[in-house]
Amino acid sequence: MLELEADYKVIELEYGFDNYRKNIMDKSEQIIIKQRNIVIIDVDQNGKTIIEDNFVPDSLIISEFKKYITPNPTDEEMPMTIEENFQYSGKVNKHKNIIILARYNKELNYEKYREIRNRFYLAYNEIQNEFSLSKFNKSLTELLKSNEEEDILKWREIRQIFPIRYTETVD
Repeated sequence: MLELEADYKVIELEYGFDNYRKNIMDKSEQIIIKQRNIVIIDVDQNGKTIIEDNFVPDSLIISEFKKYITPNPTDEEMPMTIEENFQYSGKVNKHKNIIILARYNKELNYEKYREIRNRFYLAYNEIQNEFSLSKFNKSLTELLKSNEEEDILKWREIRQIFPIRYTETVD
């Protein structure tokens, strides 16, 4: 039987702090998200975490999640990538419209929810920081705290290469 891959239309809206300060909203075009670019995370009432149908122990959440958010153009099981040229980073493989959908059980206590959710953000931070160190020999923090305009532009570029598109629901 032939299985077709579904496409999803999403309106991308980057409304970060910089846009807030400028009071500007990006009015982007609709983007198409392929089914394989949707990473599904389920967390039950006890905090048991399942990423893409695979149980992941708490101690391995960050490393397992990083596999999905690190662009891997040779693995057809992982989210799709595209090669894009950036001013400071040069040619880079990045995800093509990846989105993370996390579903938390409503019976999960808040502390456990916060602990698990923070691991997802830590994984993103580690990926961005590793990239920054390898490309610019500076950590994300060093780029962000720098007084040099070029360093701030590099930090923004990293955020474009590794955008955080994370959404969650409570069932």
